Amino acid sequence: MAPNGKPLRSLRSRLVITVLICWVVPIVMIVAVAGFLLRLNYENEMARRLETDAGYTLRQLETHLDTAFTDSKAVSYDGVVRAAYRAWQQDGDKAALYRSINGYLAQSFGREERYKAVFISFWEEVGIYPYVMSSGITGYSLPRNYHHSTEPVILEAMRDADTEIRFFTVDGDLYIARNLLDSRFQPYATVVQLVDGQTLSDAMRALPGDTRLTLDGLVLDADGLHRFEESTAGAYGFHFTGDLPGHTLTLDASLAPFDIFRDMPWLQNAILAVVLLVLPLLGVMILLFRKYVTRPVEALVEATARLQNGERGWQIADSPRSLELQRIYRHFNSMSSELKNQFERSVLEQQALQQARVKALQSQINPHFLNNTLEVINWEARLAGDERVSAMIEALSVMLNAALDRDGRGQIPLREELSYVDAYLYIIRERLGERLVIEREIDETMLDAAVPRLILQPLVENAVEHDLTARHGGLLCIRARREGAFVVLEVEHDGTLSDGDLRQITQMLSSDIADTALSGQVGIRNVKQRLDLLYGEKGSLTLCQSGADSVLARVRFPAAQP
Repeated sequence: MAPNGKPLRSLRSRLVITVLICWVVPIVMIVAVAGFLLRLNYENEMARRLETDAGYTLRQLETHLDTAFTDSKAVSYDGVVRAAYRAWQQDGDKAALYRSINGYLAQSFGREERYKAVFISFWEEVGIYPYVMSSGITGYSLPRNYHHSTEPVILEAMRDADTEIRFFTVDGDLYIARNLLDSRFQPYATVVQLVDGQTLSDAMRALPGDTRLTLDGLVLDADGLHRFEESTAGAYGFHFTGDLPGHTLTLDASLAPFDIFRDMPWLQNAILAVVLLVLPLLGVMILLFRKYVTRPVEALVEATARLQNGERGWQIADSPRSLELQRIYRHFNSMSSELKNQFERSVLEQQALQQARVKALQSQINPHFLNNTLEVINWEARLAGDERVSAMIEALSVMLNAALDRDGRGQIPLREELSYVDAYLYIIRERLGERLVIEREIDETMLDAAVPRLILQPLVENAVEHDLTARHGGLLCIRARREGAFVVLEVEHDGTLSDGDLRQITQMLSSDIADTALSGQVGIRNVKQRLDLLYGEKGSLTLCQSGADSVLARVRFPAAQP
């Protein structure tokens, strides 16, 4: 696990990730960008082609419909039908009427392949139904169906059309109708042209994608010819308008969906060729990386593990082929040899130091002897009636017992720590008398709280020795309280700190080693070192000027869990 909490990855996995990022990802991006550009180019090209083809198709349709309009107008302008109709009104000869009109229709439209049939529908019952069909159309079902079902619909719709040309769709067929007027400009018949829808379909079929032709509300699309539905109006991306005076002719189209592999089959082979070329290169790269990097690093990791397990002086025998790793190997071997030598020297030094300490202890006076001696002197003072001397000896004995730490307790109740402070202050008050004023602000609920032994007495001693003795007295306040999960001990006394004192205190509290220049602050430095050892960063000692004429020492550390 890394220091930031993230899981560590092996060099091999990082190599795979690097290869994917530096090789595979760029290739995928190149293919994706190329596909996007090809698709964009394809769509632009298809759009240009569609625009050109749509314009050509619209011109074809305009020509086709304009010719139909001209043919329908010619029926009126030629006057053949009108003359035959007048003759029938005078003599009632239906046979003559039929021959005249059918002959005219056959001559005018019989060879026109653009119409399936052309009909003349009279507004009054004349007993005949003139028509002509294209040469490719046979049978009688077409005129019969027209007479029975289509003609009534068209005549009803043409009553208000005057000479306007209109379009109709019946059973999927497209009809063009125009009224014929007599000399009084009243409609007496309608010429109806049944357009060959195949001509329109063929013209639209040449366009790419999905198309729809709209002619005065009639729609011709893939579903055939039908009435316009508003719900399909927005389904096409391109809109073209034809030039057909008096009529609406529009062509809507949408491009077919682009399938890059279907429309460009060579691209799949190109991608496969790139993959077959890249994979061997990736394999060669991984093998080279394993040979020149991974294996030497694994050897180095194994060597450090051996060194960590106590095999000091372990040497890496392999010789890597890269200059950088050779240097690392040499440095490691040199470090391992030096570590072995230092360890051996350290063992010898520790043995010598241990022997020196034993000799030093042998030369010291037994502290228990001093304590027993103080007890004898105390009894002698009591027998002599000198209570003051006896009390001072008892206070000194209490402080000596605290320093000896016979029971080996690292932490003691606060009330016991305060007893050591009281013993020290009793002796100091014998020196300073009533000039030393002592105040206590102790939270009674904290008397049983565990605190490090002799954590408060050195702070009191520092206050007395640094300021109160020089002032021949002053105010000394001792406080103890809780702040959340922390214990706070404070010693505040009358005094001042010079700039030199502040620099000395800062150096002392930030130094981890003994400094002879700070010998006058041994107790304070000892408190700081013990807080660091017991609590780490959670323990703190501060010493500052709290007021114009007062100095505050504060100790803060986590409260012991019950």
